[in-house]
Amino acid sequence: MKMCVSLPAISAIALSLALVSSASAQQVYRWVDASGRVQYSDQPPPAGTKGVEEKNVSGSSIQNNELSLVAQDAQKKNPVTVYLSECGESCDAAKAYLNKRGIPHTVVDPTRTIELNKKFKEETGGTVVPVIKIGEKRLSGWSESAWSGALDAAGYPKTPPFSKPKPVEDRAGMDAPASKAPAADADKAKATPAKG
Repeated sequence: MKMCVSLPAISAIALSLALVSSASAQQVYRWVDASGRVQYSDQPPPAGTKGVEEKNVSGSSIQNNELSLVAQDAQKKNPVTVYLSECGESCDAAKAYLNKRGIPHTVVDPTRTIELNKKFKEETGGTVVPVIKIGEKRLSGWSESAWSGALDAAGYPKTPPFSKPKPVEDRAGMDAPASKAPAADADKAKATPAKG
């Protein structure tokens, strides 16, 4: 027995599926209550609540690509920039630590261009990587305990968020092909300090 479905029937089925999927999408509200707790609800928050975010969700998932309010506040007050290159174990450990902890940060590789090398020297006063700047505080060399203490003091959460932020790469001057850092400057910037 063959089953034939007419084009109007297919259109009706497609329309029904579209209506069902749009009906399953709903509005979700996010806000911080008077006690400082983040609230999510399908009902609007109490009148006068500030900082309300609305999201359309479908199915049973909520997209959360945002930092926690604590991390957002820390990032505004004390942005993190890390200067590193392919310097080996200490740079790899520094990168892994920031990513594991979910710290939003900007990565600057001073060996990539003259402009980035100049920026590195101006902002850190040194020629050795890795260096981390947390707001105005600067730490040279990789030390998990020192970096952890400085990030804690700057207000960054100790545990990573559900959705880890991706580091931003400082690409200043990288569009100009003639601006490669000289080999001597690159070798100086790759010098790795003793672990401390």
